[in-house]
Amino acid sequence: MLHVRVEYTCPMHPEVVQDEPGSCPKCGMTLEPREASANDVDSHPHETHDHGSHSHQHEANDHQSMDHAASEEYTCPMHPEVVQSEPGSCPKCGMTLEPRKAKASKAHDHASTDQSDMNHGDMDHGDMDHGDMDHSGMDHSGMDHGDMDHGDMDHGDDAFMSMIDVTKDLPRSSDGLPMDWIDVPFGPFFPGLPSGLLLTLTLDGDTVAGSNAGTLTDNVTLPHRSALEPLSFVARLSNMEPLAPLAYHFLASQAMENAAGIDITTTAAHGRIGALERERITSHLGWLALFGQQMGFDWLLRRAATMQLKFRYANDQQIMALKPDLASLIKRLRRTPLLKSRNAGIGRLAQDNALRGPVARAVGIDNDARSTNPVYTALGFKAISRDSGDSMARLQVRLDELSQSLALIDAAGTIELPEPTAIGSATGAGEAFVETPRGAAHLYLTLEKGLVVTAQLETPSTHHLTLIDTLTKQQSLGDALLAVGSLDLSPWEIRQ
Repeated sequence: MLHVRVEYTCPMHPEVVQDEPGSCPKCGMTLEPREASANDVDSHPHETHDHGSHSHQHEANDHQSMDHAASEEYTCPMHPEVVQSEPGSCPKCGMTLEPRKAKASKAHDHASTDQSDMNHGDMDHGDMDHGDMDHSGMDHSGMDHGDMDHGDMDHGDDAFMSMIDVTKDLPRSSDGLPMDWIDVPFGPFFPGLPSGLLLTLTLDGDTVAGSNAGTLTDNVTLPHRSALEPLSFVARLSNMEPLAPLAYHFLASQAMENAAGIDITTTAAHGRIGALERERITSHLGWLALFGQQMGFDWLLRRAATMQLKFRYANDQQIMALKPDLASLIKRLRRTPLLKSRNAGIGRLAQDNALRGPVARAVGIDNDARSTNPVYTALGFKAISRDSGDSMARLQVRLDELSQSLALIDAAGTIELPEPTAIGSATGAGEAFVETPRGAAHLYLTLEKGLVVTAQLETPSTHHLTLIDTLTKQQSLGDALLAVGSLDLSPWEIRQ
């Protein structure tokens, strides 16, 4: 007949086996019952004949081992309440236990645990001095409370810090809450922003706490002490700005002509106006494509980009043929309610005389260089302006200028790309203002014997770059990016 008996073992230390319930002498965990057959008893006769002596022998060995390792124990760095006398892994998180010096109180605790696990059936109570027992039956004769250093008690090894200590050096949000600010780069390639623009926003959650902006392009230096031939100088200046090369081509030509005292014909002036306004249409359509990408309007991105390519090299007759398509696009944008709800109030600017182009005209400032050009005024030019100064106003100004540029090209009747007038061996100083698609650019230069020896250039994007911090600070990330895009910055014309 198969006999079954119950024995108790530790789930963490299976080598620990007892006949009665209790705690593991190694880790203190409660022993769990398991069934053992009679065969197991027969195979270990010493366990059946003298369980008491066998139990005491194990305990004596355990006490000897504990005394030997009393100077070191193992604990989990994440769960300091987990303490073992041997190396191993944390039963809660699986991390490797780390050694540390054992406290005197820990050794006492293990001794108490061993005493509680002894086989009381084999104990000789007659040999125990009852004057050393308290009312609970515990023996305190061997305890030396004087050896317990309460000053060394473990309170987490000072690893815990209050939230005040943790966050005292963190920056504060506008609501006074401490946050971990992070710097996030947006560029040099980011949807809706011009390629080459280096923009880093410091984010406080989804709010912009600061910004840093620059350009990745290697801007061409203008001559300072080395002289250049007129044609070389014009080529250098026009190649500097691929988004508006004709505007800077005419800026260089006009400045040299003024320095040499040369006047051009009305026909040549009309041809320049036709070319400049065609470039303005091309540039504004390019901005509309980026704007559509930023707004999530794929139809606007595709349509504006396709129309931009058609206008880029079109003559005056081809431009007039494209007029209905452009007028249809403008009409559709004016009737899109989402544009107003998404852009109204975003990136609002106050009046500042340093503003240029559509950015200035969106706040009601008329500093358009075309207003002082008699050829433009003779063609019926009048500056367009809005007054709200936000992203929506800048969009409306550019849409108005698309229609205005079509009318100016029609009035000019020609598009001409003349070479600079020959200036011979002229010597003198001259300046010029040309209204580029982003605002007035100013060039001052000096000639010596027909060579450009010095030149100073001011561009609209150089100043508008400094507006980014004002427009983005304490704004949501989406509104901040929309405000930056509405400036229509050109990384190539930024002078740093």
